[in-house]
Amino acid sequence: YARRTHKFGIQLPNSVEEALAIDRETNTTFWHDAIQKEMKNVRVAFKFLENGERVPIGYKWIRCHMIFDVKMDFTRKARFVAGGHMTD
Repeated sequence: YARRTHKFGIQLPNSVEEALAIDRETNTTFWHDAIQKEMKNVRVAFKFLENGERVPIGYKWIRCHMIFDVKMDFTRKARFVAGGHMTD
């Protein structure tokens, strides 16, 4: 499947690092603000482990990533998604 690189003429990042780099290049905070808003909303649903911290017994480590989009009013949208399809 073909991944879009732009929507409404705005570059769509593939990672958080790329989103922040786009913000630095354009001297804006649109992607940063979208990431912060999403992480504030999902913080209650996820437990983020510190470096070196082990997964508690009875829980499973699941890979997560961000998906980026541009809405019709040109606001940036970031979604934090878990790769549940990758679990056994």
